[in-house]
Amino acid sequence: MTRDERLQLNTINQKCHLSLLASVSLVILLTIIKMVFSNQFATRGKDLETIKKQTYSLQKQNQHLNQELAQKTGGLDNLAEIAKENGFTDKPNYQYFTSPPSVAQKLP
Repeated sequence: MTRDERLQLNTINQKCHLSLLASVSLVILLTIIKMVFSNQFATRGKDLETIKKQTYSLQKQNQHLNQELAQKTGGLDNLAEIAKENGFTDKPNYQYFTSPPSVAQKLP
């Protein structure tokens, strides 16, 4: 081999080693990035479950508070009793008003 061929072979070897090193480092970097993102998405799923549980418990608590409020205000039964005490009755007494005679009926 001549000197020029050796130099050319050395430069080709250096380029091959450099490209191999770049490829391996890129694969390792992408693997680490993939692990980080998958870990973040996995923890977000757990956070989502806790948020759903908190939302469900708040809805239950809201429903319970609404029931307590309805019981404190008496509900429909107590309102019916209060209405009877104030003079309202179960069966209304209808009064019909007769209309006055029309103008055409009054004319001769």
